[in-house]
Amino acid sequence: MKSFDYVIAGAGSAGCVLAARLAEDSDLEVLLVEAGGSGKSLFATMPAGNGFLFGNPEFDWGFESTPQPGLNGRRIYYPRGRGIGGSSLLNGMIYIRGHPADYDRWRQKGLAGWSYGDVLPYFKRSGSAPHREGDPYHGTDGPVKLTPAGNYDRINEIFVEAAQQAGAVWNDDFNGAYQAGIGRFDAKVHAGRRQSSCESYLRKRPLNLTALADAYVFSVELDGNRATGLNLSTGPVRADREVILCLGAFGSPQCLMLSGIGPADHLAEHDIPVKVDLPGVGSTLYDHPNMPTQFALLEDYLSFSRFQRLDRAALLGLRYLLTRSGPAAAPFWSTVLFHALRDEYVPELEVFFTPMVVKEEAAGSGWTIQNLLNIGRSVIARGKTAAAGVQIDINILQPKSSGTLRLASADPMDTPLIDPRYFADLGDVDDLVAGVRHMRKVTRQKAFEGVIGPEMSPGPSVTSDEDLAEAVRNLATTGHHPASTCRMGSSCDRDAVLDAELRVRGVECLRVVDASSFPDLISGNTNAPVIMMAEKASDMILGRPPLPPEDPRVDQIYVERITA
Repeated sequence: MKSFDYVIAGAGSAGCVLAARLAEDSDLEVLLVEAGGSGKSLFATMPAGNGFLFGNPEFDWGFESTPQPGLNGRRIYYPRGRGIGGSSLLNGMIYIRGHPADYDRWRQKGLAGWSYGDVLPYFKRSGSAPHREGDPYHGTDGPVKLTPAGNYDRINEIFVEAAQQAGAVWNDDFNGAYQAGIGRFDAKVHAGRRQSSCESYLRKRPLNLTALADAYVFSVELDGNRATGLNLSTGPVRADREVILCLGAFGSPQCLMLSGIGPADHLAEHDIPVKVDLPGVGSTLYDHPNMPTQFALLEDYLSFSRFQRLDRAALLGLRYLLTRSGPAAAPFWSTVLFHALRDEYVPELEVFFTPMVVKEEAAGSGWTIQNLLNIGRSVIARGKTAAAGVQIDINILQPKSSGTLRLASADPMDTPLIDPRYFADLGDVDDLVAGVRHMRKVTRQKAFEGVIGPEMSPGPSVTSDEDLAEAVRNLATTGHHPASTCRMGSSCDRDAVLDAELRVRGVECLRVVDASSFPDLISGNTNAPVIMMAEKASDMILGRPPLPPEDPRVDQIYVERITA
C-alpha cells in the first residue's frame, strides 16, 4: 500500500490550496485525490466558456435535489465541478468574501481564531489585487489574481445608475469595511484566464505532490478512532499523518457517513457499522435561494445574446484564442448590488445583473437553421437560448431555512439525497418577494427610460404578495452556495461535527476543509471564503502560528466618528 504524509480527498477549491501549501515543506509527501479528470479544457480557461462545462459529465457532477415542497414539488439542479479545480472550473469567478459580521458571528459562537480580524490576513495572503495596492483590506502578491470585472459596459452602467436612483450607494469594494451598495465586483480573472484554484495554486506542481485523478473516494479507513487512509476505487492509500476531506458540501458528509461517522440511526438504516455517532453530519444544509427576474431590452445590441449568432460567436472565439482579449476574456456579468431590507449595515440580499435572458426551453433539436445561427448559445447560455434582455438574480444572504444531506444507500457510487428544504421558513419567501418589488422599482428609474422593455418573468400581471410568493415557488433556483453540512462548532454545540481547528470530533488525524465546514452561511459567494479557510487550515495542520490578526475597521470607524 502506497503511503503519504497527508492524503487530501477532493481536488476542488480547498483541496488544491491545501495540497500546494502542505507541499511547500519539501520533507513531506502529499497525495491529492480527485474523482474527475485533469480539469484541462479551453472552456475551463476561457472566462466566458463555462457554458460548455455545465451539464457535461466530464466537468459537472450534475446533482439534483429531492422534490421540494416549498418549490411546488420541483427538483433543483445543482451543478458541481469535477476535475482538478472542482467547482472553481465552472463558477462565476465573482470574488466576494462575505460580510465582516459573518466571521465575528463565528467567533461569538465560540470559535476562537475565526473572527474577521483573524481571517482577513488569510484573505490577503491568498489574493493578488494590484489595482488595490496600499489598501489595508487587500494583498497584492497572492496566488489568486484579481482584476476589476470585465464587460462592464453601457448597460451595466445604466443598471448602476438606476440602482443609485432607487436609493443604493456606490460601493467601490465589497470586500472592505462595508458591503451594502452597488458596484463593479472584482473577478478571479487574470490576463484573460480563469483563476481556478488549480490555475492559481498548482500551475507549477511541486515534486513532492502526487495528484491522482479518476479515483473515487469510497470511505475513510479507520484504525480504532484514528484515520489511517482512504479506500479508493483504485485501491487503498495510507496517510501517516492526516486525512483531509475536501469533497464539498455534498461529498464530505457522504464520505463521513459511508465511513461510519454520522447519525447512528441513519447509518443503521443502511447497515453501516457505527464508528462515531455524530448526529450533525449532513445536517444544517444551507444554500442561498435565488429568484431570477427578467426584463426585455428595447435595443438588442445592448444584450450579450448578440453573440449567439454564428459569425459573432466565431469572431468572439477567434479573438480570444489569438489575443486572450475581448468579451470572452471576462465573465458576462460584472455588477452586483447588496441591498438591505431591514439592516442598513448588513444587507439581506445580493443581486446579480446579467445583460441577457436565458430561456429555459431549448431552441429546437437537430440541424435546424435556428440551431446553426445560434451555435454560440453553448458559450453564453449554458446550452440554452439567450434572448435580448437582462436577468436580475436575487439571492437571500442569510436564509432561515436549512435542510439535510443523507445517504441514498451504502453504495459510494450512489448520489446522496440532497434536501435543502427551500422555504421551510416562510420568511425566506417574504424576503424574495420584497426583492422582486425592489428590482421592479430599480427598472422604473429614469436611467432605464427608453432602454428597458416589458417584464418577461415573473410578468407584469403578477402583482399581489400572494401571486409573487407563488412565482417565487415556481421560479426559484439555487444560488450555487451549499454549505455547513459538516459544520464547525464550540464544545457546547452537540451537533457540531468539527472543532475550531476543523478536526472531526471523536476521530484522530481527520479533518474536513471545504464549504461544509462553515459554521453557518456567509453573506456572499463561497469560493473566496473556502480558499481562505484552506489557507488558514494549512497553518493549523503544519503547526505554524496563525498570521497576526488585522482589522482595519477599528481605525476606519474611529476616524469616521471623530470627523463626522
